[in-house]
Amino acid sequence: MMYDVVVAGAGAAGLTAAIFAAEKGASVCILERTDKPGKKILMSGGTRCNVLPVRMSLDDYYTDSSTNLLKRIFRSWSVDACKSWFDSDLKLSLACEIESNKWFPVSNSAKDVRDAVLNKALSLGVVIRYNQSIIGLQQLESEGSGWDIMVDGAREPVKTQNVIIATGGLSVPTTGTDGGGHKLLKSLGVALKPTYPALTPLTGSHPGAENLAGISLTVSLSQEKQNAKREGFLFTHKAFSGPSVLDISHLATRFVTGLGPKPEYHVNWTGEPEDVWKQRLLDGKGTVKSVLKEHLPNRLADALLIGKPYSDHKIAELSKSNRQELLKLVTEFRLDWSSHEGYKKAEVTGGGVPLEAINTATMELKNMPGLFVCGEIVDVFGRIGGFNFYWAWVSGRLAGKSVNT
Repeated sequence: MMYDVVVAGAGAAGLTAAIFAAEKGASVCILERTDKPGKKILMSGGTRCNVLPVRMSLDDYYTDSSTNLLKRIFRSWSVDACKSWFDSDLKLSLACEIESNKWFPVSNSAKDVRDAVLNKALSLGVVIRYNQSIIGLQQLESEGSGWDIMVDGAREPVKTQNVIIATGGLSVPTTGTDGGGHKLLKSLGVALKPTYPALTPLTGSHPGAENLAGISLTVSLSQEKQNAKREGFLFTHKAFSGPSVLDISHLATRFVTGLGPKPEYHVNWTGEPEDVWKQRLLDGKGTVKSVLKEHLPNRLADALLIGKPYSDHKIAELSKSNRQELLKLVTEFRLDWSSHEGYKKAEVTGGGVPLEAINTATMELKNMPGLFVCGEIVDVFGRIGGFNFYWAWVSGRLAGKSVNT
């Protein structure tokens, strides 16, 4: 059978692309290499699924490509319009968490999100074929006449006018992502940006070489101009995680991969302005240790003061140099990171198809009629908080509504 559109991948971007292509009247088939659709949707947000951010800006995203090109894609569908799609078309009620800038399903069930998108696709006649690993793509000789898709174990190729690559990246390999889409595009001569894990925990030593696993707190974590003051700095058995760490961990993974300079992360352990701590260290009553324990978890305060001879001194008796050292300890602590936990724990993949290789009005690859890309395979990712789902919905919609029918 000849399909109008074949989508590679039944994740968030692929299902969305299929929906909008089918709404144009196209016959659509999704080829999914695993036995289940939307696996990353199901596990996201602690199985709650943070569907969308409430607000977004370009500063919430990272790309090695042109930010002006990224802006054009986001202009195609606002957060509010996307939210209305969930409300009106998918009939999925969302609840707003203003304090965290997130939209969740009212049911707090990621399965309901996956099912809403999946059932919409199926209701439009989209065919989904599972356990289908694509091993090759071939553009037919006559320009504009379509594509042959070679599937592992199949005798005959799947024929289609349009192909939408929505295979994801390399993150969370247990969901079936293996970089297959990258290999397909490379075989066609598409020059990709080098890939690396993003939004992944860091490894290293806790303060004072203590085991602080399990401590969670609000911090201000900075590296040059990239800052993140958010709840969720978490000490793990291997080192550091939580949104504030994940959001700028790509700087570390890029260094380890040889793609950028080594970042130096500094932590303000309470996220408060330095002047607040200056005054606190001037006016505090009791010992240095007791003052720190008023504002920090006890284990963290003890660890920060290991090796400090003044830890049990009265804070009012501190010398100027000791006071300055203590101020730096609580507001500019240098995080002792060594590496990262890689794709196994990464939320997304950095790198991939550069925006310059795409017609950003359609998500179609330049000089390759009928071949579109969307989602994580593109050189775009956002920070924690629904931003990557928004990218999946936006780019999937644009690809699906732009297919040639």
